[in-house]
Amino acid sequence: MSAASDLIERMERETGQRIDSNDFDNAAMAGLFGAVARMMGKSSHDERDDVVAGLLIVHQMTPEYRNEQESRQMIASLLSGGLSPDDIRAMWGVV
Repeated sequence: MSAASDLIERMERETGQRIDSNDFDNAAMAGLFGAVARMMGKSSHDERDDVVAGLLIVHQMTPEYRNEQESRQMIASLLSGGLSPDDIRAMWGVV
């Protein structure tokens, strides 16, 4: 078998899910993401942490995460521009 097939089978065995499952929270696919990131040197986690690292990677690919990061960057820019937290809350109508 190839290394890819071995990795897919390992993830399916560890998570109890099929890699081609359409589940929103497909742990086998997330584990595959984590394992590939580790093998490419993009992550320093251990092999036993592939699924957890993969879940983080999958989360960081969501539009919600991207929007949150953009909002944080905008708030940081406003703060560094001289606005106070109270000014920012008033500007957004938050009490």
